Amino acid sequence: MQRDIFEIIKTRRSIRRYKKEIPDERLIKRCIEAACYAPSSKDSQPWSFVLVKDIEKIKELSKTQPYSRFLENAPIVIVALADENKSTHWLEDCSCATMLLLLEAHSLGLGGCWNAVYLPGTREREDHVRRVLGIPKDYRIIANIGLGFPDEKPLSKKVKSFKEAILKVV
Repeated sequence: MQRDIFEIIKTRRSIRRYKKEIPDERLIKRCIEAACYAPSSKDSQPWSFVLVKDIEKIKELSKTQPYSRFLENAPIVIVALADENKSTHWLEDCSCATMLLLLEAHSLGLGGCWNAVYLPGTREREDHVRRVLGIPKDYRIIANIGLGFPDEKPLSKKVKSFKEAILKVV
């Protein structure tokens, strides 16, 4: 059953509690493939991903920063990386890819939540993830993304109206 993209956008929520069931590899592949269709500066596509299934490594990733704890119960963590040598807008490019990954996950019945690793002015969080996963130094680490079947049903989101979102019309 195909769903309307606007409905997918409106109903996507950050899911931090997951069922124990591990999503089929085909679902994960679809999420990564969707991410690869993101726009990027000069079509540089500077993103790469690390797929983490190892429970001990996921536990270590849950210690990346204070708001990472929810990752501990995620059956899968996808780490979003950017090659800063490929684009001057690697952060924006990788952020767009991450959003498409999350939207595709939701459309497939999965729940996901991104957790910031990149933090301007310091590489402490990135270094933690780099140590846990053995990621080469030439990649910037943008986010850890918990992924799995949702074990929670968040409330509807209150968003700005069109009128509130428009600063001015010129």
